[in-house]
Amino acid sequence: MSFVQATALSLAFGDRDILKSIHINLGPSTRAALSGGNGSGKSTLMKILAGQNRADSGTITASSKARIAYLPQTGITHAGCTLMEETEKAFSFVHELLDEKSELEHRLSGISEDAPELAQLLERQYELDQRIEKSGYYRRDKEIERILRGLGFSPADFQKDCGAFSGGWQMRIALSVCLLQQPDILLLDEPTNYLDIEAREWLTHFLSNSAGGYLLVSHDRYFLDATVNEIYEIFNGDLKRYKGSYSDYEVRRAEELETLIRLYKKQQDEIEKNEQFIRRFRAKATKASAVQSRVKQLEKIDRIELPDNMKKVSIRFPDPPRSGDSVLDISDLSRSYGPKEVFSGVTFHVSRGEKTAICGVNGAVKTTLLKAVAGIDTGWEGNIRSGTGVRIGYFAQESSEILDDSLTIEEEIEKDCPTDMIPRIRTLAGAFLFSDEDIYKKVGVLSGGERNRLSLLKLMLQPYNLLILDEPTN
Repeated sequence: MSFVQATALSLAFGDRDILKSIHINLGPSTRAALSGGNGSGKSTLMKILAGQNRADSGTITASSKARIAYLPQTGITHAGCTLMEETEKAFSFVHELLDEKSELEHRLSGISEDAPELAQLLERQYELDQRIEKSGYYRRDKEIERILRGLGFSPADFQKDCGAFSGGWQMRIALSVCLLQQPDILLLDEPTNYLDIEAREWLTHFLSNSAGGYLLVSHDRYFLDATVNEIYEIFNGDLKRYKGSYSDYEVRRAEELETLIRLYKKQQDEIEKNEQFIRRFRAKATKASAVQSRVKQLEKIDRIELPDNMKKVSIRFPDPPRSGDSVLDISDLSRSYGPKEVFSGVTFHVSRGEKTAICGVNGAVKTTLLKAVAGIDTGWEGNIRSGTGVRIGYFAQESSEILDDSLTIEEEIEKDCPTDMIPRIRTLAGAFLFSDEDIYKKVGVLSGGERNRLSLLKLMLQPYNLLILDEPTN
């Protein structure tokens, strides 16, 4: 049986323990989700299990025939070949099997029927035939089409160069390749981030009928309830397993956290009383013995720690200036890339106070439209008129479009921060769960959730009265 097992994995970044001697075992029957707050180490653990990162200590053991496919949260690009050619690379592992089979058949053609190794060679030939057949290699064109269409690609996309696809579509290409590999263990980090409802439902059905095991990271509760039967949670560097659906886990975890917070508050009260006693009587010789006793009590306390992700993000946008009653007036808007027209004739109006959603299936160019309205994309034709006093704040689906990976968090905030708010940068960062130490981190090392928090924080720096949000909950 194929498996991947992690034993006593530990990893620290500076003085912070990300993983503390954790254990996890994944096999063909695994249907699991990996949970934890932003920055808790979910993506880091996935990369270690996939063999892309190394832990400080511990071991990763995999069976000799185990095949692992890993989809990172972001950062994959494909170019230089067509979509069909790129997805066909998923079957590259079969080429080794075909080469071995060809060599084996050559040996069998020159061996006598009474040769002692004949039975063993025939058994191996049968095994190879079964693995090649199971891989779907001989039906790969149909299988590629099935998965690409399920994830929102049209037949017209199949012969396009991969470099022509946007960032979200690039991740769908990567997901297609992972699924086509039919791995024994599938590691998917936020696979639904770039999928519309139809594609999410298709992926849910695909995983539910998968023959291999998988470990998922996702913030989509419905998706997790439909696909997993156990949850692994990273909490303060430890890994704990919960049986049942994601909804079951949330109920149990809420009860545990309520108890933990109650114990934490009780312990903090005890610590405060002892510290007050020590401060009050430290200078009195008659109380020296009692003071020392309290000091020893404090040293012996096994302190309960609450991680930052248990705190609430404080999102409070500054009061915006009043705009005119007409906020946006768009008419006959069109956008083309070379000879291809992606939309045309778009006309709508937004009035002050309205909350508007842009909906559509994959390929409906929702992001392209939002970029045009936000002024990020200027290659459109038609009319976009902003009302009097309108100030636009834009949240991009891809944080790399608005964040500079080479800057620290503090520098990224300062870049767009009004002069009068610079003294409040640490306070603002703290409200979005970035500690004093965190603000010196490079943006490039942040997790996907942390990057989104930073992007939202930057929207609070200016008093915008029109917010354009592209997938803000990712």
